[in-house]
Amino acid sequence: MRMRILNLLDVRHNDSHYDEEYFDILQAVNQAHAEWVNAQNYFNSVSEPELVDYAIYNMEAARKKYMYMLKQAKLRGIEGIQTLQYFNE
Repeated sequence: MRMRILNLLDVRHNDSHYDEEYFDILQAVNQAHAEWVNAQNYFNSVSEPELVDYAIYNMEAARKKYMYMLKQAKLRGIEGIQTLQYFNE
């Protein structure tokens, strides 16, 4: 599973050694991205006017979490995960 995530995200690090912190961050980025996609799908499927506000709030919160996790990954020197970033601020 670890190598699959590393290969999927095309991660490069200077010493080619991936420790637990790097794997945990990659996993968090991947999870945050999945949450954002799920929130977008939920928003697209909402037809009840009462749920539109919740769907918007949920989608924006998921987007901000994803952007935060990308920033944390970059701060730790993890490169190559920009391919997941659809909308960068």
